[in-house]
Amino acid sequence: MKQSIAHRSAAAASSSAAADNGLSFIDFLSDRLATEPPPTKGQRTRERLKIAAARVLEQKGYHALRVADVAEVAEVAEGSFYVYFRDKTEVTLAVLTSLLDDFFGVNLTSQFDGGPFDTIRRTNRRWLAICRSNSGLMRCMLQVGDADPEFAQMAQNSNRRWYERVAASVTRRYPEGALSEPLVLLVAYMLGAIMDDLARKLVVYPDEGLLTVLGQLSADDIAAADAASVLWMRTLYPGVPIDAELHPAARAIAAWPSLAIGSTR
Repeated sequence: MKQSIAHRSAAAASSSAAADNGLSFIDFLSDRLATEPPPTKGQRTRERLKIAAARVLEQKGYHALRVADVAEVAEVAEGSFYVYFRDKTEVTLAVLTSLLDDFFGVNLTSQFDGGPFDTIRRTNRRWLAICRSNSGLMRCMLQVGDADPEFAQMAQNSNRRWYERVAASVTRRYPEGALSEPLVLLVAYMLGAIMDDLARKLVVYPDEGLLTVLGQLSADDIAAADAASVLWMRTLYPGVPIDAELHPAARAIAAWPSLAIGSTR
């Protein structure tokens, strides 16, 4: 029990740190409304309802969302909600579509000046920080994806665009024709799945087994992202040295021995 409490305290600290990094989608929407308000009152009210829905979704999830709660948070009459949205599903889809198209697009496409490992590590760290800052909304994406095939396809398309960027970046670093583009894309899908599942088990639906292992290694989100990034680097750029300060666990993975095991005479 003490270890579980320690894990939760560490998660809370990681959550606070992530929020301080400006990676909250709700803050993003609020700042955008304040600095770039839509021209009409109706459009501004619609945005306020989206922000209110995002707040309720983050706290309660999709299944517990009520239109009355959204209206209350937005400080509008409940009847006004239906002027702008048909029901709770429509407002949820509006929120999550903006999360995919606007927020992820801004926060996961930044270009870094370092080498391949630095780029991989910074992107993976940012992904976990985004998930930590928006854990309730990330859970909603899974909930809505299960119920709405069209949204699930939209999320998959967003992922594919990201994997295609990764694959294109990798392919450019090798001689022309050295790598099959579909093969590199397949590897990008597999490595992306590592980060998606890591985010689920760290943040969205915490896995006590994983948290226990991380606790034993005194590892936080950053250490987990770095360890995963070593795996990415070893797969995408084998033989390229990793010149970076690493958590001991990530450093040990980077130094993983290549030994012939189980050979017979």
